[in-house]
Amino acid sequence: MQRQQGLSVISVLFIMLIVGACFLLAGKVLPVYNEYAEVRKAVTALAGETGKGETELRREFMNHAMVGDISSIKPENLTIITTANSVFVRAAYRREVPLFANVSLAFDFDTQAGQTPQ
Repeated sequence: MQRQQGLSVISVLFIMLIVGACFLLAGKVLPVYNEYAEVRKAVTALAGETGKGETELRREFMNHAMVGDISSIKPENLTIITTANSVFVRAAYRREVPLFANVSLAFDFDTQAGQTPQ
């Protein structure tokens, strides 16, 4: 008698369940990290703009947020310290992403650019 080889239907369904869960997770997590990359880019750009006031820098961040689709942090939540020849910008925020029912993922981001104030 010849022995059968291969996967059973239950094995295939289990593998499809695991792959589907991975795609679901990736679909929820990747946009969060793309937004974080945009926030980092905006913070770095703001830190390079010396000679501008705090309100002007917040307005610049709002422009970056509109173009880069940043919705997790508002210009009012930035820490901006300007001196005569340097700018320090820090963005610290939390983003929660619902997975299903009452299960969510929480991400804490903290990025800064510029010369640290003394």
